[in-house]
Amino acid sequence: MADGERRSVRRFSRLLSPAGLVLAGLLFLAPFLTVSCDAPGGYGRAAPGGTTTYTGWDLATGGTPDVTADKLLPPEQRHSDVLAPQPLAGTVLVLLVIGVLVTIGVGRARTRRGVVAALAAIAALFLLVNQATVRVLVEERLREQLTGPLPDGRQIGDFVHDQGGFGLALLALVLVALGNLAGWVRLLRAPGGVIAESAEPGSPAPTAPLPEA
Repeated sequence: MADGERRSVRRFSRLLSPAGLVLAGLLFLAPFLTVSCDAPGGYGRAAPGGTTTYTGWDLATGGTPDVTADKLLPPEQRHSDVLAPQPLAGTVLVLLVIGVLVTIGVGRARTRRGVVAALAAIAALFLLVNQATVRVLVEERLREQLTGPLPDGRQIGDFVHDQGGFGLALLALVLVALGNLAGWVRLLRAPGGVIAESAEPGSPAPTAPLPEA
């Protein structure tokens, strides 16, 4: 591969990390969890047959979830469907911001890739744990609001569903983590150690130590 092509590949690969992290952050605006309110009595503000939708932002900030517009319960029959801000979801957003800053501000390739890989992996783990925690919270709240027995063969968990925003955000974080880990390992194994770590476009050129007199 020619030097120009190598530089183009490096530039493209360097853009993938901030793009993946920004995408994961934007996906917090998409649905992360829904509650199918065909359980007896519905759920929260939703009547039976409606759906309550939590975005990642709702989970991180304690926002009010969306409810199917024509399936709202009368005000006197409504229950709370707002969850407290989830610390792990908020931490994921903070890690994404830090990761983007690292990809932009750290010139040394090996350091940058190692740090971004670690941040993305931790964010992915926190996102998984947060989703599992929220499911438990929602299932407990749904159980408390039941007005009758569940349909035959149905369990509380059957009414709570993970959504695409969560899955895609998790996928973006995993890809960023794996891509940077692979780059970090490649640089670690490169001949010449630190000198071969190389400056990608925009990074300061490495200098070899001066020979002793």
